[in-house]
Amino acid sequence: MVRRLLAALAASLLASLPAAHSEEPESDVDVLDEISAILSAPSSSPGESEGKDDRSSDVGAAPRARPTRPAAAPRRDVALEEIVVTARKRSENLQDVPVSVTSVSSEEMRANNISNIADVAKIAPGLDQREGRKQGAFSIRGVGQVRLNELQADPGVGVYLDGIFLARNDSQLLDTLTLQSVQVLRGPQGTLFGKNTIGGAILVTTKEPREEFAVSVGTRLDGLGQRDAQIAVDMPISYGTLYSKLTLGRVRSDGYAEDDDTGRLMGNDDRQLGALQVLWNISDEVFLKGLAHFSRQNDGIAAQYCQQITLIGAVSFARVPGRDDTYSEACSAAEKLIGTRRVSHENVASGYTSRDALLGATLTWDAPIGTLKSITSFSYKGRSSQDHNFDATDFLFIGSTSYGRDQLREQGVYDEDDSRATISQELQFTSSAFDERLQYTVGLFASLESIDNHIAGQLTTAEGWLGFERLPGLPDINSICLGDVTGEGCLYVRGVSTLSVSDYENTSYALFSQASYDLTPTLQITGGLRYTLEARDLDYEIFGSETVPPLLGVIPLPGLPITVMTESQFNRLQGNVMQLSRGPRQSGNVEYERLSPMASIAWNVADGIGLTSVDALMTYITVAEGFKSGGFNVLTNGLDTYKPEYVISTELGLKLDALSRRLRLNVALYNSDYRDIQMVLSTFPSLGAPELVTTNAGLARMQGVEVELAWLLSRAWMINVSGNYIEAEFLEFDDEVQDPVSARPVPVDRSDEPFPFIPRYTYNIALRYHSQPTQFGEFDFMVSRNTRAEQFIGGDATAGLPQFREDATIGGVSIWTARATWTPWEDGRLRVAVYGNNLTDEAYVATGTAVYSGFGSNSVTIGKERHVGLEINYDFQ
Repeated sequence: MVRRLLAALAASLLASLPAAHSEEPESDVDVLDEISAILSAPSSSPGESEGKDDRSSDVGAAPRARPTRPAAAPRRDVALEEIVVTARKRSENLQDVPVSVTSVSSEEMRANNISNIADVAKIAPGLDQREGRKQGAFSIRGVGQVRLNELQADPGVGVYLDGIFLARNDSQLLDTLTLQSVQVLRGPQGTLFGKNTIGGAILVTTKEPREEFAVSVGTRLDGLGQRDAQIAVDMPISYGTLYSKLTLGRVRSDGYAEDDDTGRLMGNDDRQLGALQVLWNISDEVFLKGLAHFSRQNDGIAAQYCQQITLIGAVSFARVPGRDDTYSEACSAAEKLIGTRRVSHENVASGYTSRDALLGATLTWDAPIGTLKSITSFSYKGRSSQDHNFDATDFLFIGSTSYGRDQLREQGVYDEDDSRATISQELQFTSSAFDERLQYTVGLFASLESIDNHIAGQLTTAEGWLGFERLPGLPDINSICLGDVTGEGCLYVRGVSTLSVSDYENTSYALFSQASYDLTPTLQITGGLRYTLEARDLDYEIFGSETVPPLLGVIPLPGLPITVMTESQFNRLQGNVMQLSRGPRQSGNVEYERLSPMASIAWNVADGIGLTSVDALMTYITVAEGFKSGGFNVLTNGLDTYKPEYVISTELGLKLDALSRRLRLNVALYNSDYRDIQMVLSTFPSLGAPELVTTNAGLARMQGVEVELAWLLSRAWMINVSGNYIEAEFLEFDDEVQDPVSARPVPVDRSDEPFPFIPRYTYNIALRYHSQPTQFGEFDFMVSRNTRAEQFIGGDATAGLPQFREDATIGGVSIWTARATWTPWEDGRLRVAVYGNNLTDEAYVATGTAVYSGFGSNSVTIGKERHVGLEINYDFQ
């Protein structure tokens, strides 16, 4: 038995090796095919096209798509499968679309150990999502959003689930349990999609109901306590007319770092989802697709560490009641835990929680004059909290909005649950004219988003009070305090906590259109135009804190919201939570509108260059403008607004199929002029609490190149390479920095500092082997290396100063992953896979933020350690 198995594997490996150059290359192929025919099953492997144009399963397949593998075909028939995408609202060959697109099928997601759409960033050049975050917040080519709590701002990259726009970043992190494909479209996409997308769009397609009754089950287990489970049931209701699919799943893991005080595991996952899909063929021309998607999230926050850099931070010498150490000392203690897989976090439960529901209906009518499509959706999110440990210690509670909500309720000043509802309607009409030389799409989009009782801000500490051993602009504490006479030190003390409760109503309207015309069989021009109207309405209340603690024997400072106390007086504040008082209700509204054009020209040059080794070659140039609405900042001292941002993107691309379609190379050069960038900055008002503020940062320019290569070395061996190189720089960026002596704001030009959160280069190299079928089944193996360069993580002007830039930069890293899959039966019903991530067990910083004027430290997220796992999937049919 073992000998036969080894013989089968050997024959399969021999069959996969590329033959040496010969005038008659088919002779050795016939020998190998003969050996394979004796030792292997005669059927072809799943997904084979045998040289045919298979469009039924390749929507969303990537250039990394598995090669076609006819059981006994000559070598000349071995070719990459055609990839069909819907980037321009119609099914087209990826190589004919003048847009930079990466498309990944569900099978490729499995092969690359992709468990949610954030992991697609590993293989999609230019796509970035900061590792460890429990929400989307994607950026493409440096354009997008890096805000942590971003309800005040639209996402820069739109995510569409079956054509339905997901309005906020915290709803975008979709698990792959129900997904058929993911397409990443780079650059502004507003002339074809309902909601304007300044950085690009991610199109997520779910698996449709099958025509036959079937049950699929799967599980995943690994060394980090991962224990996922899913079941999908395809239930035909009326054969030929009405089909349904029910999917249930749960994603759970124990986390990868332990809190040093409480023993809680950080970075754990706990998500449940359910999806019901209905496909109704009303007639030969009319189709209805319904989707009901429900999820529950109860994830823990990522494991974060503090790195002490400087003592100029506003809270560097701050104290909290009941503790003798300062923030900088607590940070240094937390830093010593790096490398131990232990962290020092707040002693309260922090995490990402929500309950989500999405209902959608897509009605399609294939009329004689074109295709009319209506997409209607309603989404709801409730019981949501998005906690962040900004200071990365157990010292401060900055970012723990759930703790602030609990205090509002306990003090009886506010007891309403937050909720969010969005309703949207999109109409699309797609048609052609002039013998299909003209292809065009026009559309209308409208949405209304209502966000109620959104809580922002924080209690800075458990009690809300901070004591300072020193403060910029104020005299030495011991010169005005007699506490040192008794041997006791003194502190400047005040309450620096503020919470806000806001109601938003966001209205969007858009009219969009795009048309392509074939001037000749090889030359095509495309033009598009979008009109956008965005309205923002806001009502909010500020819940302010006391500034002077309610104790006797203190020395007030005239004219300042601050008190001087002895250490013993300050420590008696432990457990004495400051009282929050409701301020007057205030409101604001803004409205923005914009016309955004695009133009493109594409030339299919393969027929004109006379190279027999070139099967297809298309070049194109595209220019497009993107727009993202402005909005509000709710601050301690009132309401502030920020302006819209704009980008003009120019892209020069090349798409090549060569060597009898065994080689596919797609290259894009791009330039993005990014104006009025919405940057998130950390500010520290005089003697106040730190606040995150969105502001417009002037002008930046991104220039770069993206490459995607798929090379089918033989029937079974394939190599994939993808990468992005980008030069991002500020051209204009004026800001203010706090003077460390006077505490007064000083203007600063930040245009020479690095652009944050953009590594200069990223690339992924993968080698994949897929065996010929044998009597023991098929074997698939992939190994890949993903590399990211160093990146600047500065979050304020001080971190961008030349003397601090090296400290505010995290190092690059290369991560190895591998996966081996065994499919024992020719019908593919059972798949057993063993996988490993971070095989070399790299200890690396995944992401972070450096805020030196506020904290004087880095807050960094450490990546997951090496872990291996087992995945099993079975289909009952």
